[in-house]
Amino acid sequence: MTTPNPEDPQLRRAAGGPPRPRAANTPSPAPAPVPAPPEPGKNASVEELEADLARTRHELGETVGALAGKLDVKAQAREQVEVAKSRLVEQRDEAREHVATYLTEAKGRVMDERGRPTKNAWLGVTAAGAVATVVAICWPRR
Repeated sequence: MTTPNPEDPQLRRAAGGPPRPRAANTPSPAPAPVPAPPEPGKNASVEELEADLARTRHELGETVGALAGKLDVKAQAREQVEVAKSRLVEQRDEAREHVATYLTEAKGRVMDERGRPTKNAWLGVTAAGAVATVVAICWPRR
């Protein structure tokens, strides 16, 4: 005998529990439809009937367009690619700013006011060279 899954949305609704939170990448639900004005009555004029017909055609066109957009996999893929591209460009720009700031700070630490390397810079270069020499000597050769 299996136990019911508490994450099952049907069980949660039947039990009156709160709905499970949606994942961040799931699309948000469509906004509630705006109530349409009442249909013209039996004594409506031709202009009212034509206006109602034009409004109905417009609403139908929007509905068909929305459905076509949901079914257009290529367009959705293109949109996802554009979103990813813009996110990558933003991250690249942030990384460039971060690196530029870091390099400026690092240069300030190893250069004096005349633009010459400080004693700490020479010690760092010497230590790095010593480590590289030890690694090159001790590295297993094939």
